[in-house]
Amino acid sequence: MDLMGLPVWTNALIVFGLVFILLGLEVWIGFALAAVGLFVLTFMAGGMEKLVYRLLFTSLNDFVLAAVPLFIFMGEVILKSGLSDRLYRGVSKLTRVLPGGLVHSNIMACSLFAAVTGSSLATVATVGTVAFGEQEARGYDRKLVTGSLAAGGTLGILIPPSVIMILYGAFVGVSVARLFIAGVIPGLILAGMFMTYILVVGLIRPDWTPERQRFTWAYFSNAVSSLKDLWPILILMFIIMGGIYGGIMTPTEAAALASLTAIVIAALLGKLSLQLLKESSTAALRTTAMCFLILLGARIAGTSMSMIKLPAELSNFVLSFEADRYLIWAGMIVLHLVLGCFLEGISLILLTLPVTFPILVGSLGFDPIWFGVVLTILVECALITPPVGINFYVIHGITGEKYLRDILIGIVPFFIIMVAAIVLFTIFPGLVTWLPGTMFN
Repeated sequence: MDLMGLPVWTNALIVFGLVFILLGLEVWIGFALAAVGLFVLTFMAGGMEKLVYRLLFTSLNDFVLAAVPLFIFMGEVILKSGLSDRLYRGVSKLTRVLPGGLVHSNIMACSLFAAVTGSSLATVATVGTVAFGEQEARGYDRKLVTGSLAAGGTLGILIPPSVIMILYGAFVGVSVARLFIAGVIPGLILAGMFMTYILVVGLIRPDWTPERQRFTWAYFSNAVSSLKDLWPILILMFIIMGGIYGGIMTPTEAAALASLTAIVIAALLGKLSLQLLKESSTAALRTTAMCFLILLGARIAGTSMSMIKLPAELSNFVLSFEADRYLIWAGMIVLHLVLGCFLEGISLILLTLPVTFPILVGSLGFDPIWFGVVLTILVECALITPPVGINFYVIHGITGEKYLRDILIGIVPFFIIMVAAIVLFTIFPGLVTWLPGTMFN
């Protein structure tokens, strides 16, 4: 079967058609991408399937990828050590005086937990399990609570460390350290936008939240005492962020030191055991294998597309319209939002990057660091949009079937806020690129 020399649109339909057919047959995304890549190399690129042998090694032979299992392991140790309960307890002491009360603690706890785990799933599951029961018992509106937990959990992949950013950086050859630092300000801004919405709701609809605690001198005493609960997380944040930003450590070295520190903290708290280490290692191994399988399949598929010049041809086709680059970017946003309804985050970025990166960065001149951060926010949107949004289903699992409508309604305002944040960072890209530009200076 000779499929060489076909028009670009025929190639595109064959490649992406095969991918979605295999996904529709419930083939694992990593195997689906690898199978399509092998098909293209064999029948559309002149029998270059031998490239796969080299790709099997070179795709994963990257020092920065060692950070993935280390960060996941650290997050599992934190999760199984009970630090999440301490984190939520400490944060709630700081937010009780704000309009919206404890709902703010959902966002703050998710932000802090995200800063040491890099996993959206772990963030929303951990904070959601601790927070939902208490806030429901106190009479908080379920739509506001569930929406804030689902959206707050997405910060796990934006505020560094971030597994998504590691895979993006390794795939396109961009500094993961700078990606991590670039995510700090956008992460804080997005968390602030969430909390601003909660504050406004607390003022407009006081019946949605119980009466907040009065601001007295006792508040300062509680704020100081919260450090007893927050110190483990703050230490890990300092190691990761300070080490990377100061140029003292690479992301992989920071992950290794932070993992060791998490073990020491678990021991100091009397939670360390062989069972904890075994369960944390097994969970890290399982998640890492899934991530690397998708990465390997995407690298084979991406290389095969390059061999038939599909990204270049699509880029020339898009540029032939002579449309404004921001109009093209708007189309890419819509594309990712639609695909995000059907693909989970890692699959979404690794499936689209072989085509979107050459167009947006290579041809239209968008900054690769900026693109990586904004792409991460688009993945955040995918995490809360059904039918595949994983955060949506985690919250659904925590709260139960009877709250499905409340979850859907509660998520909508936070989804709109995320899209507004993407617009903000498009208009003011310096909010993303300034901080990484100051690194090592």
